[in-house]
Amino acid sequence: MALLLLFSSLLIAGCEEEKKPANKAAVTETKKTPEQLATEKKAREEAEIKARAEAEKKEKDEAEKAKKAEQLRAEQEQARIKQNADQKKYSVYIKKSAFTLYLMDDKNNVVKQYDCTIGKNPGQKQKRGDMKTPTGTFYVDEICDASFWTHDFGDGKGEIKGAYGPWFISINTDEMSKGAWGGIGIHGTHKPHVMRAMDSEGCIRLQNRNVEELKKYVRVGTKVVIEE
Repeated sequence: MALLLLFSSLLIAGCEEEKKPANKAAVTETKKTPEQLATEKKAREEAEIKARAEAEKKEKDEAEKAKKAEQLRAEQEQARIKQNADQKKYSVYIKKSAFTLYLMDDKNNVVKQYDCTIGKNPGQKQKRGDMKTPTGTFYVDEICDASFWTHDFGDGKGEIKGAYGPWFISINTDEMSKGAWGGIGIHGTHKPHVMRAMDSEGCIRLQNRNVEELKKYVRVGTKVVIEE
């Protein structure tokens, strides 16, 4: 009887020992291989690097835009201060038939004069797209950085970067146009060889260096007189 009990105990112990390796093997099967872990780590690192790069680019772009806007505000403020200090109010006079833009001081003396290009068609502007430069008395309502602007002239060349040159000095024509047309301004050009001509869609074009210079004298509210 004692021998039977001893044999049963040994048999049970042996069965338990046989089960242990099986349990250990099951646990081992759920673990990831070093290669899998390395692949996952690399993927995480690459995702983090990409996210950081995108965040840095966005931050850089926003900083650049803010810097440019601040520079423009500072330049406009300096121009305003200079005008106040000089006790002068400049105005712009454009003679279409002479293809000339004149910068006038408050005593009606010519300070600067520039060759310009006007609308392709003669006469008073009546509607949007008639390619005419309006005549009348207007005022500057905005000075825009146009260095990144594009325009499609409908000549099959598509969007042209730099079509407006460095600056677009917008002229408020609402009182005359009553909403029938708009978008008239004084700006630069991507065709510096075309001056003293009827070639624009209605705006007044200057050489880029000249619109840069003119911008130093004008501000929002500057009077602009255009005559035939």
